[in-house]
Amino acid sequence: MTFGERLRELMTEQGVGVRELARSVPCDPGHLSKLRLGHKMPSERLAQRLDGLLAAGGELAVLAQTTVEEAESFDTDSITDGDRDVAAEDVVELAAWLEQSNVGDGAIGYLEISTRRLTFDYPRRPPLEVLDAGRALQVRVTQILRDGRQRLGQTKALLSMSAELFALINLLAGDVGRYPLADAYGYAAWTCADEADSDSARALVLCAQSKTARWEGRYAAAAELARRGFELAPAGARGRILLAVSEAAALQLSGDLEAAHQALRRAQESRDQVRAADETADAWSCPRPRQETYAIQVGLGARDPAAMLRSVRAADDAWADGDPLVYGTWAQVRIGAALAHVLLGEPARAAEELAPVFELDPEYRVVTIIGRLSEVSRRLGHSRYKGDPRAAALRDQIRAFQAGSLEHKALATPEVP
Repeated sequence: MTFGERLRELMTEQGVGVRELARSVPCDPGHLSKLRLGHKMPSERLAQRLDGLLAAGGELAVLAQTTVEEAESFDTDSITDGDRDVAAEDVVELAAWLEQSNVGDGAIGYLEISTRRLTFDYPRRPPLEVLDAGRALQVRVTQILRDGRQRLGQTKALLSMSAELFALINLLAGDVGRYPLADAYGYAAWTCADEADSDSARALVLCAQSKTARWEGRYAAAAELARRGFELAPAGARGRILLAVSEAAALQLSGDLEAAHQALRRAQESRDQVRAADETADAWSCPRPRQETYAIQVGLGARDPAAMLRSVRAADDAWADGDPLVYGTWAQVRIGAALAHVLLGEPARAAEELAPVFELDPEYRVVTIIGRLSEVSRRLGHSRYKGDPRAAALRDQIRAFQAGSLEHKALATPEVP
């Protein structure tokens, strides 16, 4: 009798299955299955461990040694039909092991839907709420990846999902001024996208990283990240228009207006490849009003208030045509209009544009909005407005509004992913 035959007998007598015994050893169920079928030789230590677990009184250890000796004179020409049946059983066991997973396809589908829902909530719900929800979902996905094994396709799906989720948290952390946290999540997002080997996921991660770099004042890096993402994203892919306009904004801030205008043209070419009916307002989309906010910024860099106001009207027309109105884009357009009027020497008109922005609830006062208002205040401090009570009053209103910035709110989520 061989080691494998006696092991099978003992397991049958004691009603112990392969997986149960493997957990007790512990060892890989696939390896134990091969021992049971006689296709692998156990180590002396493993044979002794199995002896103890199955109360074999040293019998398995002796048979293991005998099996090793017999294997030295094994003749492959002597394989019988019975041996072939055993080999077929081994293949079935292997297939069963490969199908093992600590997560079902339905659960992965639910997690993917939850991630997409958060990207949809990004421009609509209070940022700190979405950040907390994103962090909670990220913990669930990470736990699944760490605590078990999945089929290869499931692991890839979980990694792609994690890349988008980490990138979303990167965006949210930047929106509330937590740049070290944003950078940490950006790194984690890139690692997941790279492991998933997904260019679409890489493009979304680069989109988030570009925004963080821009708000940290690293304009050249921001432009490079956005351009890399644009080149990786397939035509019509999520985030492609946003990547192009993000590059334009970074180039304008670095002083390269010609290249900024070229990037805006790439954004428009990308828009022409997307049906309006297919586009919804989420973290990665760039509906017409959002696209115009970046054109406004380029117009500001060119000191062209007329072009800025044309973009404002284009955004307002898009909303009138039914494009989704979200608070961040709406506030940016109003601030852009105010900046144009400040450039034109019209502080009263600027105040009219900003009046509804000042009514924005504190829970929506993201760093992006605060930063744009700082630009208005800075320009109102120009010598042309010296002694102008309207400019002074507007600057006071801006300071009062900025005091409620989310940058100063307590963050419930941990500072590391």
